[in-house]
Amino acid sequence: MATIHPFRPLVYATAAGDLDGLIAPPYDVISVEDRAALAARAPHNAVHLEVPAGPEEDVADLIRAWRQDGVLERPDRPGLFAWTQTFDIDGVEHTRRSLLTAVGLEPYSAGVVRPHERTHQGPIDGRLRLYRATTTQISPIFGVYPDSEGAVWAATDVGEVPDRVFVSDDGAVTNRIWWIDGPEALDAVREAMRDRWILIADGHHRYETGLRYRDEVRAGNGDQAGPWDTAMMGLSALEDPGLVILPTHRVLTEWPGSAASRMRREPATGLNEVLARLAAAAPDEPVFGLRTGAGWEVMVGPAPPPGATPGERLDVAVLERELLIPDFGADQARLNHDGRLGYIKDAAEADRLVDSGEAAAVVVLRSLPKASVAAVSDAREVMPQKSTYFFPKLCTGVGFHPLADG
Repeated sequence: MATIHPFRPLVYATAAGDLDGLIAPPYDVISVEDRAALAARAPHNAVHLEVPAGPEEDVADLIRAWRQDGVLERPDRPGLFAWTQTFDIDGVEHTRRSLLTAVGLEPYSAGVVRPHERTHQGPIDGRLRLYRATTTQISPIFGVYPDSEGAVWAATDVGEVPDRVFVSDDGAVTNRIWWIDGPEALDAVREAMRDRWILIADGHHRYETGLRYRDEVRAGNGDQAGPWDTAMMGLSALEDPGLVILPTHRVLTEWPGSAASRMRREPATGLNEVLARLAAAAPDEPVFGLRTGAGWEVMVGPAPPPGATPGERLDVAVLERELLIPDFGADQARLNHDGRLGYIKDAAEADRLVDSGEAAAVVVLRSLPKASVAAVSDAREVMPQKSTYFFPKLCTGVGFHPLADG
């Protein structure tokens, strides 16, 4: 099903410096302050390409200049990257294994590459302007695929010593990359991926931009095939022990007195008790933490009705169906658009936000099980926005994907 295409990415030459100072996060998590700090870190930092300071055409000029100056180069032979990211969560070390490669673009209807969240048109339009100007995909999409036996990673046959090592996320993540271009290994990876689907974990807007760009190019070139038919993706096995899915918590600017009337609410002494009770709850019991001006509580939602789909059984879906839509009058996407709902990654922020008056309430969620992710994918459903947070994000700058011949 999924088609792997070894590619010849643009990569930073060794002479450009250590990747620590050259990589950047993906564009959608870079604030104005972040961009300024990254731009000051190195004159060739990837943020200059990922978040342009001026017109998109300036990025195209910058890429050409960096290539001429030897900052960027391309490998002689097509290949792919094997990439590990080692990090710590609550005192436990994890190592996530990924491949960075080009993947054949497929419409969602084919079921080969599948979405798990809804998208909005604005970010797609912005990325499309960058694609048109640069004929380059700057940052990767992140996808997961089913592989309980670990066959895809094993096919890379990586050695003990990586080609490059760098840190990201303010030193919290150690990255190791290997360039794989041996014909036997590449054939083995393609064969191992052949019957698998890919679920987009992060980068839906980038994927849909790729689809639109491909259609534009093909409409203008007589429907000829080329690198525009592919998207650069980082791919991890859903069963990889290092694949961590963290929750994203909801921040509400209001809390009506009648809110959560459809839920059982139980007082709690603080965040630690809430987190412990969420962890101990049965997987099929919808449960949330709640911090309001009255203190901490645990909310237990009504069980999904018989015959509910995997997507309808998710905690975030129950939250939307039983609390947000009836009590706030809209789903999460609309509430976020209207500035009434926001997101935080760290549940410990809840006390400060409510005590300071910045939020009326914070709803704390538990992590989404990998089995639920797979079930929703198999049912061809999508989740509410920010249902998952795959940590860490893939860095921008390990490779850039040229979308033109030559």
